[in-house]
Amino acid sequence: MKKLNLLLALAVLPVLFIACGGNEAPVADTPDTDENATVEVVIINELGGWNIEEIMIDPSDGAWGDNRIETPLLDGEEVTIVLDEANTYDIMLFDEDGDSYTLWGVEIDEDGYEWAVTLDDGDWMTDVVEGEETTVTINNELGSWTLWYAYCSPSSDESWGDDRFGSELLAPGESISFEVMSGDYYDFKCIDEDDDEYILWDVYVDADGFVWDVVLDDMDNSYASTEGADGEAAITIYNGLGDWTIWYAYGDPSDGPWGDDRLGSELLEPGEEFTFYLPAGDTYDFKVEDGDGDTYTLWGIDVDENGFYWEVELSDMD
Repeated sequence: MKKLNLLLALAVLPVLFIACGGNEAPVADTPDTDENATVEVVIINELGGWNIEEIMIDPSDGAWGDNRIETPLLDGEEVTIVLDEANTYDIMLFDEDGDSYTLWGVEIDEDGYEWAVTLDDGDWMTDVVEGEETTVTINNELGSWTLWYAYCSPSSDESWGDDRFGSELLAPGESISFEVMSGDYYDFKCIDEDDDEYILWDVYVDADGFVWDVVLDDMDNSYASTEGADGEAAITIYNGLGDWTIWYAYGDPSDGPWGDDRLGSELLEPGEEFTFYLPAGDTYDFKVEDGDGDTYTLWGIDVDENGFYWEVELSDMD
């Protein structure tokens, strides 16, 4: 009888074992989650005139990575940047002038993040001590031209104010310094011995001051626009001299004296051309001078609304 009971007990055990899943613990149902869900960051350019050239967004516990945009973010535009996961990030931007704007330790979750960047977000704003004097230095890096005048005034002013040089001249390689109040935007202008102007607009001067190395690229070439005013004709001079650079170019009414050099501080290299504008319907004389001092002159050219094109060649030499 005991043996029969034992056999019955042994027969029941496999059924119980299968029903209970053996020695494996039951698995609880878990909600579906995506630990690698992406998040979005929207950057809006509200700098009021400056493009954003670089955007870097990286975890706060790591190093800065690559620029996140391929083309500049223009004023008023926005861009969406997708990040791999929710995390704590640092965000740094650079505008076209190299000024930086930085946010540290931004918690970005699945709701994403939006930053409308303004000038008030500039990193320089944290270092400014407004109302204190700071130094502005101007260096003449023009090579061959002396600066005769220098002006510096707040960008909000309608006039340039007094000449900062006074009775001094700034020869190539020399410097001059003066004081302004920090924490404001300034416009700068220098004028050289040929009356060419060099201008910088809307420069923010903080407590560290400002240094301007005046170079030829700073020259104001607004007079050499690509379109003339009504009644003006385009005059184009092409350097066909082969190996000689044109240093000066003149174009003036035949019944008057030679005027200002039309090239300003520019040089017209072989194979290049330069365009300026004159009133149509008059007779003009044209002259250029190369680096050796040789001159090339055309006299009594009638200029109508179609303008005039001159390819300067060695055969034109006076």
